[in-house]
Amino acid sequence: MNTDAPSCVEYSIMTRSFMSKPSQALTTLLLSALAMSPAACGQSTEPQPVIQSAPPATPTSDAAAPEDIAFARRLSNAFKSVAQNVEPSVVHVTQRNRVYTRDWFGTPISSSIRETGLGSGFVISRDGYIVTNNHVIVSGSRAAEEIKVRFFDGRELTARLVGRDEPTDIAVLRVDPDDLPSNVTPVTFGDSDALEVGEWVVAIGSPFGLSNTVTAGIVSAKGRSITPRETGRVHEDFIQTDAAINPGNSGGPLLNLQGQVIGINSAIASRTGGYQGIGFAIPSNIAKAVVENIIAHGKVVRGWLGVGLSDASPTGVTIETVAEDSPAERAGLKAGDIITRFQGRALNEARLRSAIALTPPGTRVVLEVLRDGKPREIAVTLADQATAIGYTDIPALGMRVRTLTPEMAEAIGQPRLRGVMVMELDPDSRAAAAEFQPGDVISGYRQGNATGQITSAEQFRKLASSVNYANGIQFNVTRSTGFGVRRGYIAVQD
Repeated sequence: MNTDAPSCVEYSIMTRSFMSKPSQALTTLLLSALAMSPAACGQSTEPQPVIQSAPPATPTSDAAAPEDIAFARRLSNAFKSVAQNVEPSVVHVTQRNRVYTRDWFGTPISSSIRETGLGSGFVISRDGYIVTNNHVIVSGSRAAEEIKVRFFDGRELTARLVGRDEPTDIAVLRVDPDDLPSNVTPVTFGDSDALEVGEWVVAIGSPFGLSNTVTAGIVSAKGRSITPRETGRVHEDFIQTDAAINPGNSGGPLLNLQGQVIGINSAIASRTGGYQGIGFAIPSNIAKAVVENIIAHGKVVRGWLGVGLSDASPTGVTIETVAEDSPAERAGLKAGDIITRFQGRALNEARLRSAIALTPPGTRVVLEVLRDGKPREIAVTLADQATAIGYTDIPALGMRVRTLTPEMAEAIGQPRLRGVMVMELDPDSRAAAAEFQPGDVISGYRQGNATGQITSAEQFRKLASSVNYANGIQFNVTRSTGFGVRRGYIAVQD
C-alpha cells in the first residue's frame, strides 16, 4: 500500500485574489465505503488462528449528566457573547484595481475597475480606524487603487489607507466616522504576552467571502516563525491556533473569551491552500505598537540598538556583535554580554528584536545583562533604524531613499547607474500619487528648461525641498520588473 504523503508544508497568507468574480458552483462530497480483502491490504490469506474476543462490556447510559450540560452551555454562552459583541465591528475588506485587457502583443486595448482581492478587518475606534493585514490591501507592490469595507449590516464604505507596514504585515484604514453604523463598538487589544497555550480563542472573518464567519479553537503554540510562500519574508513570534482559518480570514481578529483582540489572523500552513488545523496570528502586543505608530506618523518609525543577537545562551540573548558608533557601543555593551531582560521583561531573540524595533527612537531603555557571570544594568537611548542604515527622509515627496552604491547597482544589473533608490513611501504623499515604487532608482530631473543628474541622497533632499510643485518636475526613473529593466520619467505636480 502506498503511504507516501507530501513532505513539504506551505505557509500561505490568506487573502483571496481573483481577476473576475468566480462562478458559483455546488460541490458535493461523496463518501464511499470501500470493502477491502485481506490480500488487497497486503495481508496474508493463509488461515489464521481464531482469537476469542472478550464479552462486550455492559453498556452504560449515554445521557449527559446535568452538570456536564450546564458546563457546555456556559462555554457556549461565552462563545456566543464574543460573537454577538464583536461581529458588528468586523468588516469585509475588498480591494479594487484597474485591470487591463491586452492584445497578443501585450498592448492594452481596454480596462475596467474590478475586485482583485478580499480579506477581513476590525474597527478599533469611533474615529473610523480599521486594522487589517498589509497583504489584504496590496496589489503587487502597491496599495490598491480603491478599498471598500462592508459592515455587518450590509453597509459598504470607501476606506482611505492611513499607512501600512510590510515587515509586520499590518495596515490601518480609515472611514468617515460619521458613516460608522451606530451598533459598532470598537474592539480593544488584549495582552498577547499573558496568553497561555491551551486557552480558548475565537476567530471572526470572511473566509472565501463568507462575511462574519465565527470559528473557535485553542492556542496551539506561541513564538512561531514562518515564511509565507507569497512573500518569502520570515515573520516571527506568531500565535499558532487550530481555530478554522481560511483564505479571506486575513486581517480578522483572533479573540480571547473576554472579547479582546489577542491576534490578527494572517497565515495558514497547508498542503491544499485551505484549512488544515494550523493557523497563525500576529500577536496583539506587536499589532498595537505598529497601529499606534502608523496612526501617529503614517508609517512605523523603528528603534535601533546596533547589535547582532543569538539565542546561544540558556540564560538570555547573547550579543554576538556591536556596531561601530551605535547606541549599544556608546552605552558600553560588549560582544559576549547576555541580555536577560529588556525593560524588565525576559524575552527570546525574536521577541527582543521586535521589542527594540517597536520602541520609538530616542527612548531610554534599561537592559539587564550578564557579563562574566555578573549581573548589571545598562541604560541605552535607541536611535532611528532608518537613519542608522542609511535612509534619508525626503519629506517634500513623502519617501525615504538611499544613495545608490556600486553594490546596489550591480545587484539590479545596472553597474553604471548612479542616483538614489526609493526605499519607502508614505501612502498619502506626492510620491505615492505619482506612482513611485520601492526599488525605483531616480537618476536625474527636468524642471522647465533645467536638467541635472542626481548622485546622492542629500543632494536629492535639497532639490526636492526647493521645487515649486505647482509648476511640476520630472524625474528620470529606472525600474526593475519581471520583464527586465525599464527606463522613463515620472512627473510630480500638485
